[in-house]
Amino acid sequence: MAKYNMKHLWFEKGANANKKARYYVANEFTPSEIKKVAVIRHAALGDQVITRPFLVELRKFLPNAEITLSTVSNYQYGMPDDLADNLHITHGADRKKKISLKEKISNMKELGEQDIIFDLAATNRSYWLTALTKAKLKVGFPYRSWVAKALYDIAVFRSDFTAELEVMLDMLRVLGHNPSYPLDFACPSHFVEKDTKKKNIVYFNGASQENKMYPIASMRQLIIDASEQLPDHQHIFLEGINKNEKRDQLGDISAYKNIFVQEVMQLNELTAYLAKAHCVVSTDTGIRNLAIATHTPTIGIFYATVPFRYTPLYGKHKIVMNADATIPTPKQVLVSILSQIETN
Repeated sequence: MAKYNMKHLWFEKGANANKKARYYVANEFTPSEIKKVAVIRHAALGDQVITRPFLVELRKFLPNAEITLSTVSNYQYGMPDDLADNLHITHGADRKKKISLKEKISNMKELGEQDIIFDLAATNRSYWLTALTKAKLKVGFPYRSWVAKALYDIAVFRSDFTAELEVMLDMLRVLGHNPSYPLDFACPSHFVEKDTKKKNIVYFNGASQENKMYPIASMRQLIIDASEQLPDHQHIFLEGINKNEKRDQLGDISAYKNIFVQEVMQLNELTAYLAKAHCVVSTDTGIRNLAIATHTPTIGIFYATVPFRYTPLYGKHKIVMNADATIPTPKQVLVSILSQIETN
């Protein structure tokens, strides 16, 4: 049987580590002595939200490190800069035609030399940023194996069947850190904030792409059916910022006295609001991830995207899907809501 040296390299077959990484972690790596760490996360709201536990656990594991969060200029809403010491903003798609290649490279080099880089983006932009930044250790999770070997000193395996947050945490586990559960998102928590007087079920129909939105006729029917099945609950349609996410899309709901509409809120208000809810019903959106971050039970409606990548195995989070990718019916979703409420 092969003998493995587990000193800060805790894997046998679940990752890749080159000779540089093996030497460094065996002879030089001491978590308490790490001084500078960069975390690259170029993504929209939902992906920014699930970065929060990674930063919390990173702080535990490397307590004396100065953490720099690298984000991209066109995705800043909801970025977890409150959990980092410094912020580095890379030029994004919104500046594509405004800056030269030389300016792009200069901007990337502003990140500066690091002890460790954790690339949580795995995009062409993050690849360039990783390549152009000096570091003693570069850690990532690219889908392509050749990228893993060419660019990173340590790479963990990525799968559509494992929650992405868990794969991100694997970058810490491989070095010997054992995350605590339930994960700490450093957000208001449903465990503390749950409103026992107002039994709110929140429904959100917005999405970054229209093909991810639940058909509005189905959403209307779902909310009406749920209001009749759960008359002691308040059923809240949460508005989004886009025109097709507004209350008028639902039509006339004045006859239903336990159906309400909640206008758009600021992110911190919305987070606290979701933490108080009894359940959040949504498709694959940042709102669903935000609800997960507060530990509020969720019902995820999936048919256009892979559900397993953004659904934790712990907590009360249900998936409604069909194996043939047809859109789930309101009745299917309602069954999950009723089941969730019974156990909540």
